[in-house]
Amino acid sequence: MKLTVQTDCKSLAPIYEDLATSFANEESVIIAKVDAESEDSKATASAQGITGFPTIKWFPAGSKEAQTYSNARTEAAFIDFINTEAGTYRAPGGGLTAAGGTVAAIDTVIQKIIDGGNDVASKADEIVKAATGEKSTYAKYYAKAAEKIKANSAWLDKELARLEGILKKGGLVPTKVDDLTSRSNILRRFKYVKSDEKSEL
Repeated sequence: MKLTVQTDCKSLAPIYEDLATSFANEESVIIAKVDAESEDSKATASAQGITGFPTIKWFPAGSKEAQTYSNARTEAAFIDFINTEAGTYRAPGGGLTAAGGTVAAIDTVIQKIIDGGNDVASKADEIVKAATGEKSTYAKYYAKAAEKIKANSAWLDKELARLEGILKKGGLVPTKVDDLTSRSNILRRFKYVKSDEKSEL
């Protein structure tokens, strides 16, 4: 997937640079800038029907057909758009949102258990079963966490505190930050959240 700007607009340049930084760790997302007035790029601009500047195009994965981007031209708006289109969870600056690494289908199972007034540990097998059917990178971590909680209910708080401590300490490569953030996000899904706290999230 690629977001491309054909532009000579200097005001958009810093926003675009920040956007590229925010998605630097996403291998499936490419942020590209093209000077559509340069000799080397005029054919590309013509082929894409570029008549005004700046023009922003989104190329979905595996497609040569671009969509014209017509939303707001702020970093936050670009990030929201790309996250929706690419299925990513980036925040401004390149970190992950609270949904990074999570799997909606497994989260739904966990939330039903919690909403039903059940202890996650007593229904861990349901979570393991839901995780087994998912292909997401972190589905196995849900299953592992459910099994650990089933064996020792104190594990959840201890492990979450451990991961958050490592993140707070810093000095990690970006991929490790993403991994630990994803795992922390998943563990938070296992914690009971009161209905009045949910409204504040």
